[in-house]
Amino acid sequence: MKTFITISMLAGAFATACGGNDKPAEGPMEKAGKDVDQAAEDTKEGVEKATEKTGEKAEEAGDSIKEGTKDEK
Repeated sequence: MKTFITISMLAGAFATACGGNDKPAEGPMEKAGKDVDQAAEDTKEGVEKATEKTGEKAEEAGDSIKEGTKDEK
Protein backbone atom coordinates (compact mmCIF):
# COMPACT_ATOMS: atom_id res chain seq x y z
CA MET A 1 0.00 0.00 0.00
CA LYS A 2 2.87 2.42 0.76
CA THR A 3 4.25 1.78 -2.72
CA PHE A 4 0.90 2.64 -4.29
CA ILE A 5 0.66 5.88 -2.32
CA THR A 6 4.25 6.81 -3.17
CA ILE A 7 3.71 6.13 -6.86
CA SER A 8 0.45 8.07 -6.80
CA MET A 9 2.15 11.05 -5.18
CA LEU A 10 5.03 10.96 -7.63
CA ALA A 11 2.62 10.69 -10.57
CA GLY A 12 0.62 13.64 -9.24
CA ALA A 13 3.75 15.73 -8.76
CA PHE A 14 4.97 14.83 -12.25
CA ALA A 15 1.62 15.70 -13.81
CA THR A 16 1.55 19.03 -12.00
CA ALA A 17 5.11 19.88 -13.00
CA CYS A 18 4.59 18.98 -16.66
CA GLY A 19 1.06 20.22 -17.12
CA GLY A 20 1.36 23.68 -15.65
CA ASN A 21 1.64 25.48 -18.99
CA ASP A 22 -0.09 24.71 -22.29
CA LYS A 23 2.58 26.20 -24.52
CA PRO A 24 5.86 24.31 -24.93
CA ALA A 25 9.01 25.63 -23.37
CA GLU A 26 11.22 27.59 -25.74
CA GLY A 27 14.68 26.15 -25.74
CA PRO A 28 17.80 27.21 -27.61
CA MET A 29 16.83 25.31 -30.77
CA GLU A 30 13.43 27.01 -30.94
CA LYS A 31 15.06 30.41 -30.46
CA ALA A 32 17.65 29.64 -33.13
CA GLY A 33 14.85 28.57 -35.47
CA LYS A 34 13.00 31.83 -34.91
CA ASP A 35 16.21 33.79 -35.56
CA VAL A 36 16.76 31.88 -38.82
CA ASP A 37 13.15 32.52 -39.87
CA GLN A 38 13.56 36.26 -39.18
CA ALA A 39 16.84 36.40 -41.10
CA ALA A 40 15.20 34.65 -44.07
CA GLU A 41 12.29 37.11 -44.01
CA ASP A 42 14.69 40.08 -43.85
CA THR A 43 16.67 38.66 -46.78
CA LYS A 44 13.50 38.13 -48.80
CA GLU A 45 12.41 41.73 -48.21
CA GLY A 46 15.88 43.00 -49.18
CA VAL A 47 15.87 41.00 -52.40
CA GLU A 48 12.39 42.26 -53.28
CA LYS A 49 13.48 45.88 -52.78
CA ALA A 50 16.65 45.37 -54.82
CA THR A 51 14.69 43.69 -57.61
CA GLU A 52 12.19 46.54 -57.66
CA LYS A 53 14.95 49.16 -57.85
CA THR A 54 16.72 47.22 -60.61
CA GLY A 55 13.48 47.03 -62.58
CA GLU A 56 12.92 50.75 -62.20
CA LYS A 57 16.45 51.55 -63.38
CA ALA A 58 16.10 49.18 -66.35
CA GLU A 59 12.84 50.86 -67.30
CA GLU A 60 14.47 54.30 -67.06
CA ALA A 61 17.34 53.11 -69.25
CA GLY A 62 14.88 51.72 -71.78
CA ASP A 63 12.98 55.01 -71.85
CA SER A 64 16.24 56.90 -72.30
CA ILE A 65 17.28 54.68 -75.22
CA LYS A 66 13.82 55.08 -76.74
CA GLU A 67 14.09 58.87 -76.51
CA GLY A 68 17.59 58.77 -78.04
CA THR A 69 16.47 56.72 -81.01
CA LYS A 70 13.51 59.04 -81.66
CA ASP A 71 15.85 61.83 -82.64
CA GLU A 72 17.64 59.61 -85.15
CA LYS A 73 14.55 58.97 -87.29
